[in-house]
Amino acid sequence: MRVLLVNSNLKGDVLAAPPIGLCYVATATENAGHEVKLLDLCFQRDIPQALKRSIEGFGPDVVGISIRNIDNCNMLHPRSYLPEILEIIKRVRELTDAHVVLGGSGASLYPKGVLEYLGADYIVVSEGEQAFPLLLDGLAQRKSLDKIPGIGMIRNGEFALNPPSAIPFRQGSACVGKWVDLRPYQRMGSSYNIQTRRGCRQKCIYCTYNQLLEGRSLRLRDPVDVVDEIEEALFKYRPESFEFVDSVFNDPLDHCVEVLEEIASRPWKAQFTAMGVSPRGITKDFLKLLQRAGFSSFWVTPESASESMIRNYRKGFARDDIEKAAEAIRTTNFTVLWDFLIGGPGETNATLQETLDFIVTSLVRDTRPPYYTVNLFLGLRAYPGTTLWESALQECFFSEQSDPLRQLWYLSPSLDLPRAVEQMLEAARVCPEIISGIDEKYLPLSGIASFVGRFVRIPKLYWRLMYAGNKLVRKTAIRLFFDRDKVVNGLSDQLRSQGYMGNRR
Repeated sequence: MRVLLVNSNLKGDVLAAPPIGLCYVATATENAGHEVKLLDLCFQRDIPQALKRSIEGFGPDVVGISIRNIDNCNMLHPRSYLPEILEIIKRVRELTDAHVVLGGSGASLYPKGVLEYLGADYIVVSEGEQAFPLLLDGLAQRKSLDKIPGIGMIRNGEFALNPPSAIPFRQGSACVGKWVDLRPYQRMGSSYNIQTRRGCRQKCIYCTYNQLLEGRSLRLRDPVDVVDEIEEALFKYRPESFEFVDSVFNDPLDHCVEVLEEIASRPWKAQFTAMGVSPRGITKDFLKLLQRAGFSSFWVTPESASESMIRNYRKGFARDDIEKAAEAIRTTNFTVLWDFLIGGPGETNATLQETLDFIVTSLVRDTRPPYYTVNLFLGLRAYPGTTLWESALQECFFSEQSDPLRQLWYLSPSLDLPRAVEQMLEAARVCPEIISGIDEKYLPLSGIASFVGRFVRIPKLYWRLMYAGNKLVRKTAIRLFFDRDKVVNGLSDQLRSQGYMGNRR
C-alpha cells in the first residue's frame, strides 16, 4: 500500500522536536513492504498546499496523522491543537478517499475523544511499529481488525479499542534524518532525538508515560545498537547535538552507564543532552562519565524539594538525593534545567517554601557561566487513566462528565494562592534562574535567536539562554515572570470553568 504519514505538530519554536515516534513507524511500515512518504508540517508556511502537493503527487491508500500533543498544557493560556488538526484532516478528506488513521502520543492520551472529535477512520494507541503495519495488512486484505492490539475504531456506533500490548524494543534506528528535514529544527536549537529504552517503572501520579503511553515494563535497547545509530546519524546528517528523549534517562542506571561508556569508547566526538534525568544516581562519577561522553547540558526533574511532596508525587527518591545531585553538579560546567511542579496533592505554602528555599540556596550560579535555569509549573494537568485524575475526581476539581479533551487541572486547595504567587515572585527577585513554566511568552524568542544566529554565533540549545534573558529583564525592571493578581485570577477562573467550587484561601 502507499502510505502518507503526516506530522501535524505546527509549533515551530523552542519546543519543536523531530517526530521520532513517527519516524519509527515510517521505518517499520517500509520494512513491512509498503511504500511510505512522510510529510512534516511543522515549518510549512502553506499547510493546504503542502498537503495538496503530497497527496496528488503520491496517491496514498492510507494517510496517517501523528498527534504529538492535544494542547499546550498551559493553565493560564489554554490552547487546544485539535481544531488545527481537524482542519488538516478536512483538507485530506477533500483531496483523497484514503483511510485516515490517527497516532502519536497525543492520540493515546484520550483515544475515544480524539477519534470522535477528529472523525478519522482508525486510531493507533501506544506504540505503532507493530500495530500500524498489521492494520495496513488488514485493510489491504479486507480482514477483521478485531485482534490487532492497540487499534481503535467506531464499531456499531460505539468506540471500540483493542487493548495495546508492549512490544520488545528491537526496532533499532528510527532513521530520523532519512524521513525529516532536520535543518529547520537545528536552526531552532533542537537536537537529533535518540531513544534507548521504552517503559517507565516509576510511579509518578501525574505521568502519562508509565500509565498511558509506554507502560511500566522496561524494554531496553542494546547499547551498541543505540550508539551505532548515533554514529550513523553523526556522519550522515551532521547534527549539532543529540538529545536522549527517554522518559527517565538514567533509570535503569546500569543500562544508562553502558550506553555512555559505549559512546565514550568511540573515536569520534559529539555533543549530547538529555531530558528527564532523575536526581537519584547523579554522583560525581556519573557526571564525569557524562562529560567523557560529550554532555554539556541536561534536564533534572525533581518536581519538588519538599520531602512530603516528593512522597505525594511518588517520585521514587528523597530530598537527600536532590541535595546530593545539586552538590555534585555545582562542581561541574554543566548547564542544567531544573523542573518543579507546584500545587500537587498536599501542597501547602510551607512545602512550597521548602522548594523555593532549596532553589535559592542550592541552584544559584551567578558568578560565572554556565548557569542553571529553574522552571516553576504552577498547577498539574490531569489526564484520564492517571492516579492524579482519580484524586482530582474525588476532590471535585471536575466530574465524571467533564470532557478530557479540554485542559483539566489540579491545584492543591491547601495552597493560599495569592501568597503562593508572592512567594514565587519573591524568590524570582533574587534568583534570575527562575522562570515561569506557565508563561509561553519566551517561546517565540527561539525564532528570533534562530534569525540572529545566522549572523552572530549563538550557543545552542536555545533554552540555555533563558538565564541571560531573565537576568536582563530583571535588571531593567521588566519581568517575563507573571503578575500576581493576573495569575491568581486566571488560575481561579480556570478552576471555576472546569466546575471546581472548593474554597480557595
